[in-house]
Amino acid sequence: MKTVSVVMCTFNGELFLREQIDSLIRQTYPIHEIIIQDDGSTDCTLQIASAYQQRYPDYNIKIYSNPRQLGFNRNFFSAILKATGDFIACCDQDDIWEASKLEVLISEIGENSLIYHNSILFNQTGELGRLHKKPLPRLTSSLSAILMPQSFGHQILFRKEIITALRPFTDFNLSYDYFIYTISTSIGPVKYTDTPLVRWRRHNHAATFSGKKKSASKWKGYWTALKALSNTANRNTTSRYFQLCRQIHFQEKDTNTVIQNMSTGKLADILKTCYLCLKYRKELVTDKKGIIAYLRAFFIPLFFIRDYGSYIIRD
Repeated sequence: MKTVSVVMCTFNGELFLREQIDSLIRQTYPIHEIIIQDDGSTDCTLQIASAYQQRYPDYNIKIYSNPRQLGFNRNFFSAILKATGDFIACCDQDDIWEASKLEVLISEIGENSLIYHNSILFNQTGELGRLHKKPLPRLTSSLSAILMPQSFGHQILFRKEIITALRPFTDFNLSYDYFIYTISTSIGPVKYTDTPLVRWRRHNHAATFSGKKKSASKWKGYWTALKALSNTANRNTTSRYFQLCRQIHFQEKDTNTVIQNMSTGKLADILKTCYLCLKYRKELVTDKKGIIAYLRAFFIPLFFIRDYGSYIIRD
């Protein structure tokens, strides 16, 4: 039987931590170890984790407390490096897992490098619907992953072999979940299952909170993507990120070409990537047809600069 390490990072999570750990204890697939790494909590987070460690010795709960704060992304990278299971599943401190989550993912991952799933969003008022409104492609190419990273940490289960590829980057303040998702496609295909396996708690103050639908027109989205080209900070962040990605070798030649082009930050090279995306429009844009599919494909690099360019790598 393949072993699974669950990696949870905590920071002042006392309010909902018990619910999350309870959902881990209820998993129908046996857990090899639960790694809880705290990043300087000042509440009762560590006391709660320690109580579960004593109450459930068979679950091999390992608790670590950082001597200095690492921040969200570096804390996850550091904790993942401690995992010893055949597979690693990342875990937020305030969600609720379906009891069958690990069993479903282990049964469906096959020979793929990583698998991720759909989720149900909820907050204090109730359920907010599915994270992915429409089913995503069953398999993700490296080109799609590098330009449209779209898995959050709570969704992913990946092979321990990914850690070797990940290790050179763990000191960087990268969006850890997007980066793991992306780097996994350099090793093998990434798979998606549309089954909701986590109730993903959304807080009103969270940057990714999705309690209200956006009212802005789709055409305005294209306009803001064009304007992002003049955003020096986003252009520089995007360039820095792709410079880092140049250290990763992808089997697909055009994926490496895209990384090279986007790493320069030059308008001409960004436009080369836009035209290359037209070539792969059927792979990159699966929910649109006709002229809209062409337009969406062309704008994908600009969407990256607009959306991910503000945070995907930080100082």
